[in-house]
Amino acid sequence: MKNFASLISSMVAIGAIAVAPATVLSQVYPTKTVRVIVPHPPGGPGDVPPRGFAQALSQKMGQPFVIENREGADGLIGAEACMKAAPDGHTLCATSAGVIQVNPVLRKEPTYDLTKFTAIVHTGTLQQLMLANASTPGNTMKEVFAAAKAKPGSITVGTFGGINLASLFVGWTKAELGIEFYPIPYKSASQSLQASMAGDVNIVSFAAGPGAKMVQAGKMKALAISPRRSNLLPEVPSLREAGVGFDFKTWWGWFAPAGLPRDIVRRLNGEISQLMAEPQFNAKFITSQGLATDHPAGASAEEFEKFIRAEQEEFQKLARLLGLKPQ
Repeated sequence: MKNFASLISSMVAIGAIAVAPATVLSQVYPTKTVRVIVPHPPGGPGDVPPRGFAQALSQKMGQPFVIENREGADGLIGAEACMKAAPDGHTLCATSAGVIQVNPVLRKEPTYDLTKFTAIVHTGTLQQLMLANASTPGNTMKEVFAAAKAKPGSITVGTFGGINLASLFVGWTKAELGIEFYPIPYKSASQSLQASMAGDVNIVSFAAGPGAKMVQAGKMKALAISPRRSNLLPEVPSLREAGVGFDFKTWWGWFAPAGLPRDIVRRLNGEISQLMAEPQFNAKFITSQGLATDHPAGASAEEFEKFIRAEQEEFQKLARLLGLKPQ
């Protein structure tokens, strides 16, 4: 009987050891340096907030969180590096709607989709302004529409990269309103803005944070903002108010490879959400970049994943409307 009791005790102990990692994993995590892949170049809303989070998380969680910029191929390079890493929480990625939501729709042979990642937390939505230079006819979107109708193709719009607010705007106004703008491609949003300020192109889209400063300085006119009105320029109507039937949401969030244990997901979600709730951190690293933190920013990982799926469905509808084909 004594031997039998000893055997039972041993089995219980072994069982406790077996289940312990699942229950205390988040308490000991991280156990080494955490690599945070950012599939975007240094600087700007794709890089500044993740650096702020990484610095704060290093202090809060006792291990270094190191940013690794892996830009290129519209974010594919960085996303694939994250996807292929071990799902142990020591490789994460901080990226955008373009990488997670748009690429799987507009790539002929996408190497990933949402199922390849674990959604952790939504960290903000990049508000974007539709800006125009002084030579552009009209001070409101409706006035610009009237001028473009009168002279089709006479008003130019600077586009850049792959899918962005400016390129969708050109496609939507032609498909739905029969209004033709003439797109001029640039390598980046900054290049298109400089060209507009120089008078080479009429309308551009730009991040609301720095864009609002251009408007306040009298260097550009604000025609509309997306996805909704902002206290940066409260008098500027949203795209929908201006008569454009879609919202362009460039949201940002943190992800891990698929299969990350849920207790680590909850730990990271909680730590990052707490940082977002701190006014000083928020002002320095988030709102300063033109990011809005309304729902689902800071919400649960489950709500974030639900949001992404809904947004992807909406983008697929828009892609079909505009005839956007995978490339």
